[in-house]
Amino acid sequence: MLSRGATSLTLLGRHLERADHLARILGVHVALSLDRTDEPGPEFWSRFMELAGWRGSNTRRRSEAVEVVVTGSLGPSVRASVAAARLAAQAVRPSLPSELYEQVNALHWRAQESTWQRDLYPYLTDVQLTIRLIDGLIVDTMQHDEPRAFLRLGKFLERTTNVTAIVTSKAAELADTPEDALEWTAVLKSCFAFELYQSRYSGGVTPDRVIECLLLDPALPRSARFAAQVARDSVVAIDGPGRNSKPKRLLSKLHSIYVHASTQQVAEHPREFEAECRAMLRQLELAMREAYFHPSKVPANVMGDEGRAMPQQQQQRKAH
Repeated sequence: MLSRGATSLTLLGRHLERADHLARILGVHVALSLDRTDEPGPEFWSRFMELAGWRGSNTRRRSEAVEVVVTGSLGPSVRASVAAARLAAQAVRPSLPSELYEQVNALHWRAQESTWQRDLYPYLTDVQLTIRLIDGLIVDTMQHDEPRAFLRLGKFLERTTNVTAIVTSKAAELADTPEDALEWTAVLKSCFAFELYQSRYSGGVTPDRVIECLLLDPALPRSARFAAQVARDSVVAIDGPGRNSKPKRLLSKLHSIYVHASTQQVAEHPREFEAECRAMLRQLELAMREAYFHPSKVPANVMGDEGRAMPQQQQQRKAH
């Protein structure tokens, strides 16, 4: 298919997944700040902003963090991600079932409203449930062909990146207090895996089990290993039988990182593990650009991690 269409479909999958992720982690961390017996200080929200992709932000209060992650225009936010997903969907509208496009379009307009100021949780829940509905439409109404494969490629690469980042960041942050069950429960909830964890493990939430569940589990749809495998399968479907493309080789290497990792290795060296995965993802971005997106005039930074957020102080200056 045309590189422009391939790029837009990948961006559609990526931005929908990012909007879902941001809505989820914001709701979980607001609840966490209220559940803690101690008052979370400014560092709590600084660390959260880093987790949300706003590196260098000077946000140190809950109200500021909520506003930036919901409405920020110069970094990853719920509203910006939904808007980017709609823009990508518009570029490939003939490739999408009408019901699917209509849901993306309707979500965009609802996300632009200011209902989050009155009640945050219904706003975030609406974003998440609508994206679940869109996921269902993708599964049930799209033909299993190249457009669907590119859409899933973007979605599951974004999930691989997000899950790896949140688990390794929390592992590094909680290295001195590894038994902080409340924080590790928030990690599970941020990845939509708390109830599954409870059904699988007994004896409470522990960091080694969370790492095993969210990074290394081959069957959990929300795990980084599972997402990397689906991304690889998507590239196999795009390439066709018999082709051993560079994106396929790199995704195989990325998947093998999770296959051969151990919970102890990740727990002891979380930053090193995350850096290894991130380096592989950067190589993959370049390979995908050359293999699938190069002739396109659409922005082809389909990973969108490094430097994707402008520090808040810069954002404020630009706004003025």
